Amino acid sequence: MLLKRRNQTDKEILNYISDHMDKDIERLLNADSLPMGGRDVPDFDKFGVYESLAQRMSRQERPRIGTICKWACAIALVLLNIGYLVYQHVDVSKPVYKEVCALRGERLVVLLEDGTKVWLNADSKLVYPEKFAKKKREVMLVGEAYFEVKKDTEKPFMVQADEMNIRVTGTRFNVSVYPTDSAVTTTLDEGGIVISYPYAEKMGSYHMTPGQTAVYEKGRNICKVMNNAYYKEASDWKNNKLVFRNAPMDEVLTTLSRQFDVSFDVRSEEISKFTYNFTCKLNNLSGIFEMMSAITPIKFNEISENVYAVKEK
Repeated sequence: MLLKRRNQTDKEILNYISDHMDKDIERLLNADSLPMGGRDVPDFDKFGVYESLAQRMSRQERPRIGTICKWACAIALVLLNIGYLVYQHVDVSKPVYKEVCALRGERLVVLLEDGTKVWLNADSKLVYPEKFAKKKREVMLVGEAYFEVKKDTEKPFMVQADEMNIRVTGTRFNVSVYPTDSAVTTTLDEGGIVISYPYAEKMGSYHMTPGQTAVYEKGRNICKVMNNAYYKEASDWKNNKLVFRNAPMDEVLTTLSRQFDVSFDVRSEEISKFTYNFTCKLNNLSGIFEMMSAITPIKFNEISENVYAVKEK
């Protein structure tokens, strides 16, 4: 009778331990912290526990309730140790991302939660977390933007621009990374940035200084960094101004298409070879047409709503 009661008690204890271990394992699988009861987890010698368990198993002794409890306590300590580390050191919460788009013909200003200000050019998209991670600030850009990054040396700011990664702590710079363009262009106004791209470990990263422009050729893993006497003009678009220097016609028309939400039908291959040098305001499309017609022998005819044919005079 006594043996039966003892076996029953052993079974109840094992069931109790199993039930609580299952709950703890389920919490860990769900990336939840374990209840610590306000206590710290002591240092735990995992190798020592393993060695002790191995020795006991090799003896092939009949497991007494004391041994079972010791094993259960050891396993529970492992679970508590893991749970504590997960709770203290791992950010298991999934970030909530926001997406801001500037449509063709419009420009936007975005203020991020750290105080960083981003000017978003036409036909561009910025993806960023609602709340930045503990050790870094990451955003993704498609299109063109000007960044005025809030300085934080302990928490670098990173921009993912196609294949290029731009790392800063506090600075001002312009990035153009339109999907249809063959290159990613980064121009630094103030501070310092480090740009990297695929195979950068072999080829090295570039540390840019103010007044420099980096041109990364997509798909070729080639990046050229050069001093740019006109570097301020790269971000003139945010001041409602465009500057073209030796720009081929297709580049000019592509820019106008984004800024004014219009399309062009070039009727001659010869006029496609023209290049332009001029400055214009971003509020008068007809005035831009007149300026281009004065520089080269072309004319613009509206053939449907927001669609223009480009012909020779």
